[in-house]
Amino acid sequence: MLERIFEDITEATSGIRTIEDSSVVISQMARRFGLEHAAYLAVNIPRIGRQTPFYSATYSDEWCQHYQHQNYVEIDPVVRAGLKGILPVDWADFNLGTAKVRKLFGEAGEAGLGNQGLTFPIHGRGGETAMFSLNAKMGREEWTRFKKQHMGEFQLFAFHLHTKVVEAEGGVDVDFEARLSNRERECLRWAATGKTTWETSVILKISERAVRFYLDSARSKLDCLTKTQAVAKAVALGIVHIS
Repeated sequence: MLERIFEDITEATSGIRTIEDSSVVISQMARRFGLEHAAYLAVNIPRIGRQTPFYSATYSDEWCQHYQHQNYVEIDPVVRAGLKGILPVDWADFNLGTAKVRKLFGEAGEAGLGNQGLTFPIHGRGGETAMFSLNAKMGREEWTRFKKQHMGEFQLFAFHLHTKVVEAEGGVDVDFEARLSNRERECLRWAATGKTTWETSVILKISERAVRFYLDSARSKLDCLTKTQAVAKAVALGIVHIS
């Protein structure tokens, strides 16, 4: 059932034709996964004419207006992690030591945002920076199980969403698939299905060292910092398919 939900969301994301279409997909994703809210922010998208960041979220207009009026963007650790970080971050890891930040999160809770959250930084080939965040109302143990079960899916969604938004904006079109060798694509495909380097080496009849080499080479060619990011990007771009 959960796999079917993710397939539906991925299909909907593939249907994005205008940048505004992303708002519908984000709302659908949040609803189907039982989240309180989800948000996407991209700055300096590589398109002539767009000077302002693109922002789409399921938050209420009242909260967005209050957030802007209070200039919370200057102190929000979610924004800082999303636009300057590299790896996904749990909101529980943020430092809430200042009174202003505690006030921000307190008011966010009153406005209906969930007490648990995740933020996924996205760094694009065209020099653009983006982030995807989600939040839910859950206890710590439930949230830990939820993250473990869906972290990979949300990371795939974040990359896929950003790719489609950039395409809709007429952004830089890089033929990443042409960069990869057949072996690199094969190793990415098996990694995407959850195979270990040893299992992939057995399937492809090559050494584990060779598998690690091809995955590292693919990671570099896809402009990613980790193997997980490379696999997510390859799936989002349709370079590899999970059957």
